[in-house]
Amino acid sequence: MKKNFYISNLLIVLLTISCGQNSSEKELNGNWREVENEYSTWHFYPDSIVFKSSGTTLEKTDWNANKSQIKLEIPTFDRNSAGNLIDTINKVQIDYKLSKKKDSLFGTLKNNYCVHEFSILKTKNYNEYLNRKFGIELTLPKRDTIGLKNIDTFYGMKIFMTSENDELIKKTEFSASLNNLENDIKRFKDKLVTHFGPKDFRNERFYLSVYADKKISDSIITVNLDVTFKSDFFLDNEIPRPPGDTIPIRVYRMYSNTENNNLNFRKAKNIKSIANIIYN
Repeated sequence: MKKNFYISNLLIVLLTISCGQNSSEKELNGNWREVENEYSTWHFYPDSIVFKSSGTTLEKTDWNANKSQIKLEIPTFDRNSAGNLIDTINKVQIDYKLSKKKDSLFGTLKNNYCVHEFSILKTKNYNEYLNRKFGIELTLPKRDTIGLKNIDTFYGMKIFMTSENDELIKKTEFSASLNNLENDIKRFKDKLVTHFGPKDFRNERFYLSVYADKKISDSIITVNLDVTFKSDFFLDNEIPRPPGDTIPIRVYRMYSNTENNNLNFRKAKNIKSIANIIYN
């Protein structure tokens, strides 16, 4: 009787071990965000992977990994020779390498349709992701939602401001300073045109998205972002462009709020800008 009891307990222990995660899988558990596309996130859980990208959510409960590969199978649909939709399995294999700190992953994803190279960062929240990706340490100010506007983050070019040893550090998401601000703005607006097309009204939603440390005042932001640009109203119009046809670039300051956990839309405050530099 006692022997059977020990055997039963041993089987339970072995079953528990076999159903648990190995060391490589445990290292992957957590929240990850792609470096090249911050809207793509990977959430590794012991019993599932949840992948989100541009409003699309994919959840797969079965996955496994070793120190160099991640494998999962995604139920999907495909068309047979007759053109009818049929159930199929998209087999995904990711060859990957972790950094020494186990917080950066470099991978090549292969599935039934394509090969995709990517890199992701393991972070606790979006602010930590920004700090690591752009190499700037800052703490966003906190504020309630009174006086804040809900804005779409896709149209905002990021500006970062903080101070170190009484020196103001300021940079964009493309450059290590504001010296190339004109070219950076053009680069970001070209991205909007590429995404939506040159005639799409959404290209006019462009603004500067300022992530400034809580010690940086609104007035410092205003002084350092004295920018405007010419409007596009007269570009395809026979009416001559009037003198001084400029509009100020909208500037929004970002805050650290519980409501700002949603990356696509964030609460922000409009900062008044000084219009004395014209960008085409």
